[in-house]
Amino acid sequence: MTPEQKLATLFAAEAPPRRDYAFEVEVAGRIARRRAWMTVAALLPWAVVTGLVLWVLHPLLETVSWELVPLIQPVAFILAGAVVAGSVGLWLTGALQRTVTVAATPK
Repeated sequence: MTPEQKLATLFAAEAPPRRDYAFEVEVAGRIARRRAWMTVAALLPWAVVTGLVLWVLHPLLETVSWELVPLIQPVAFILAGAVVAGSVGLWLTGALQRTVTVAATPK
């Protein structure tokens, strides 16, 4: 028997490796944790910049906010009413579509 034949019989006799599900779960968990931390790291500069901008604009927003309350309050009520009316309209439209039955049968 030649060395190539011995090697071929050795490889033919070996069973294929089994899957290690615990290892796969651990790797998937590590990948998910790494992606989550990378997402947090990517959002961190935006949070810092937003905090700095709001800190700088705080005195201006504090003085302007009391002057804008009488103007913003009616607009907020109108927008809230429009959202409620639109939601009720969509809900009723969906409810009416669910109760419609078709008398004809397809051929």
